[in-house]
Amino acid sequence: MATTIKSRFPLLFLLGIILLALVCVTYANYDEGSEHREPPQRERGRQEGEKEEHRREQYPGYDEGSEHRVPGQRERGRQEGEKEEKRPGKSLPPRESEKDVEEKQKYEYQREKEEQKEVQPGRERWERTEDEEQEEVEEQWKGSRRQQDPEERVRHRYREERTKEAREEREKEGSSGSQEQRNPFLFKSNNFLTVFENENGYMRLLQRFDKRSDLFENLQNYRLTEYRSKPHTIFLPQHIDAEFILVVLSGKAILTVLSPNNRNSYNLERGDTIKLPAGTTAYIVNGDDEEDLRVIDLVIPVNRPGEFEAFDLSGSKKQSLRGFSKNILEASLNTKYETIEKVLLEDPQQHRRGQAKPIVKVSRKQIEELRNHAKSSSRKSLSSEFEPINLRSQNPEYSNEFGKLFEITPQKKYPQVQDLDISVSSVDIKEGALLLPHYNSRAITVLLVNEGKGNLELVGFKNEEQEQREKEGEQQEREDEKERNKQVQRYEANLSPGDVVVIPAGHPVAISASSNLNLLGFGINAGNNQRNFLSGSDDN
Repeated sequence: MATTIKSRFPLLFLLGIILLALVCVTYANYDEGSEHREPPQRERGRQEGEKEEHRREQYPGYDEGSEHRVPGQRERGRQEGEKEEKRPGKSLPPRESEKDVEEKQKYEYQREKEEQKEVQPGRERWERTEDEEQEEVEEQWKGSRRQQDPEERVRHRYREERTKEAREEREKEGSSGSQEQRNPFLFKSNNFLTVFENENGYMRLLQRFDKRSDLFENLQNYRLTEYRSKPHTIFLPQHIDAEFILVVLSGKAILTVLSPNNRNSYNLERGDTIKLPAGTTAYIVNGDDEEDLRVIDLVIPVNRPGEFEAFDLSGSKKQSLRGFSKNILEASLNTKYETIEKVLLEDPQQHRRGQAKPIVKVSRKQIEELRNHAKSSSRKSLSSEFEPINLRSQNPEYSNEFGKLFEITPQKKYPQVQDLDISVSSVDIKEGALLLPHYNSRAITVLLVNEGKGNLELVGFKNEEQEQREKEGEQQEREDEKERNKQVQRYEANLSPGDVVVIPAGHPVAISASSNLNLLGFGINAGNNQRNFLSGSDDN
């Protein structure tokens, strides 16, 4: 037995050496292979990451989603990788910097948002803009140090305030714009274009009526201007290639009108109305010590429909005499050009500096001199064609405890408006009162809110908000379609000072006053017009 064991010992010893060698070789091969191969789970995580990067390159707006969460598959791959790295004999990777960690977290966050988009197709339609989303991502992953920076907090608050102000402004403009879009008959005060403005006053021009709707095509040659000046100022002399109907809304004025044979000056107050023929040279002074002068003009151009030009007699770029040559001026005025330039023309240096002003200050002495030669407006129905008449001094058309309506019309032989086929009216409605539903048989009324606030309801038809004319070939088809689809519609408007409403003939309208309300109206095609009330008695 002992002999047998001894004879087999060399064989067993040799087998043990071989087995030990095989184990060592296997372990070495395992370590070597782990250095060059990643576990299957980790490999799949890497491949998915490459796919996501490829998607981001193809779709820039892909980085959107919700809160940070590492995907399950990639997390398992990462855990397998960590197990492999902890094996004996494996050196640890270098420690990542704080910046690398932050970038990695941001990448993981964006990748998770991409995966959510795959799960929820169409979600991008409900997401915010790419810039807003990217700004949110940057804000979330900048780290706590940014939030602790006082200067950064100040800048952040400033950006938030500016964003809020811009949003409120857009909402305000959108509300105003949507009301105008729903109601083509309403022109808000901001539809006036400022023609000029300085420290002494301004002049504004309302946009053309016919550009708003083809329903106002007959108003293409009528424009509305508003003039306002401070006390002790003068609107310098000029003439315009248009006829004017001027109405004083508030304040007191001295109007001087120059004709070929003489010069007439008039003391004007609220309600005074005067016609200025085309080409008439005139200037107006606010002689009051405290109150601003406000004037509204209905302008009727004579050269081009809806367009007119003012030619100044005083120093400005549009001064009439400035367009003539020196020889013509010297021969016409029999005076040296240097004297003409000093007296009548603007100083060239002042002109180059842009100091010409259409509204300038005047002294009290000059105002008193003008006032002494001025006449007051007529209180009678009949007066000269070129003299002012006070609208509010006439007997009211309608009057009761709720308000009054004053009106001058062509058929009542008012020479100021007879040849222009225009009426002028002033309406007072007390707070809480109602101007009953009515319509005009012929007149198109341009109504200005002078004072107070109220609400207007106008009855028309759908599709009257059409703003652009159709082409000639499509016009008949459009008219046929409108005839088939005609349906009564109510148009509403909240009225504030400076707003303008156009009321076409035949369109019923009613106005209620939320405060004491004063309206001024110009009636176009007013000859033989009749105002027809749909309810109420004759004395309303």
